[in-house]
Amino acid sequence: MNSRYFIALLFLAQSIISIGQTASDPEVPYYPTNHPRMVAEWEPATAVLIAWPLSIPHKLVVELAKDIKVQILVEDLKAKQDAIKWLTKWGIYPDRIKFITAPQGIDVSWTRDWGPHAVFNPDGNMLLADGKYLYATPQSGLACDDSLTFLYYNDKHEIALTKTDDKIPEYVASANDFDMVSLPFSFTGGNVISDGQRSAFSTCIITNENRYTGVTDEKFFKDARKILGIENYNIISNFEDKGIQHIDCFMKLLDEERIFVMRPPADHPARAQYEGIVTHELSKLTNAFGRPYQILWLDTDRYHEDELAAYSNSLILNNNIYVPLFGIPQDSVALNQWRAAMPGYTVKGFEFIIAKEPALRPQVKEIYDGIGWDGGDALHCRTRAIWDPNMIYISVNRIPATVAKAATYPLDVIIKDYSKGSLTPESLKVMYRIKGKEEWKELKLNPSDIPDHYKASFQGGQAGVTIQYYVTAHSNWGSNATMPRTAPQGFYEFKID
Repeated sequence: MNSRYFIALLFLAQSIISIGQTASDPEVPYYPTNHPRMVAEWEPATAVLIAWPLSIPHKLVVELAKDIKVQILVEDLKAKQDAIKWLTKWGIYPDRIKFITAPQGIDVSWTRDWGPHAVFNPDGNMLLADGKYLYATPQSGLACDDSLTFLYYNDKHEIALTKTDDKIPEYVASANDFDMVSLPFSFTGGNVISDGQRSAFSTCIITNENRYTGVTDEKFFKDARKILGIENYNIISNFEDKGIQHIDCFMKLLDEERIFVMRPPADHPARAQYEGIVTHELSKLTNAFGRPYQILWLDTDRYHEDELAAYSNSLILNNNIYVPLFGIPQDSVALNQWRAAMPGYTVKGFEFIIAKEPALRPQVKEIYDGIGWDGGDALHCRTRAIWDPNMIYISVNRIPATVAKAATYPLDVIIKDYSKGSLTPESLKVMYRIKGKEEWKELKLNPSDIPDHYKASFQGGQAGVTIQYYVTAHSNWGSNATMPRTAPQGFYEFKID
């Protein structure tokens, strides 16, 4: 191991925090029925938020508009008219677009960072949670208590304030008729990952940033638990020698059970730090069901000197995954690894060649040279989902991948209809088949005494048999849902040993 990273890791390991970690009831998956619930990225969305002029390739906008409605921030009528001109030229129909007029600051392109998070309150209503976004943008070295520097300063070398961008969530909430809760702490979106239950992940620059603004660690975790329902806040080491340390450039939570972690090439100086975080930190954490996370590697490579292609900085949006490409051979490997990890999802890659883009924000042309993505800032950073307030939420406490031969194999499922309607009882079922068979059979999901909790049971089978399955639900509101989201192309499975 590189000694520089080993020493840093020893120092940082003393600072790693997992707040509120408690053992889950092994019989029932955790569900905060009397608590707020922060939404995970893979949950149902109705739109995606971007800014105009663009800081993403126009082909990505075209593709997004095919898949979902696109909400576009414009500063004034002139900007809106310019956007309409280009969108029409690209063949995007007006019914696929919603414009939101709002003042724009220097960080407007990074909708991920200043953009609002979604949280369901205990009454089942979705709110937009708006963190403080005061400065553009804190960066540090590896140490969790390193002195912060900032990306932008004014002519007097004072830290550039982002008060204008900090107010944009109010316009987003108003345009979507959502209520909003103001968070009393910094909560920069690119450095926040939620599992949709009680856990979240950030690198330790998030606590450093909050301390800088006068918010103690204790208050930060207490308020995150109270407002967002985050009971297990997993703070991991920073991973860059010097950078903004946003976790979405290091890892991706694929679901409640699996983490996709970037892996630099063996000769890269950051390899030891990345592997150390996995070995000494992530591998020791448990998920919402009390089991260790499954860690998958997402291999990356250099695209410029020692800069790493940020393939984890991708957007999961309904049944699609949008991946930044860097014009290197590793691009195709990354796309294949995404497809293998997320069966049933449509995985799409997007290069970003500055010279080929006709409607870019001037700031983007100033910052980026040749390629519009970089290792600390890519596709995920410049997009933000607008989640569905009437979604059906499903969480499956999966049967372990390998099980001993038994008479039955019980399955626990949480299903919550946020539409305030009711779930159709006959739609609540587990579809299953033996691996190698085409036909799906069904098991009824039966409600337990716990609100939103359902149970089913597979009959025992022969050793060596693999059972594939997924869960379905329908609401009288008209919503349909499956878990995995891409079923039946995507499914869970377990093998009888």
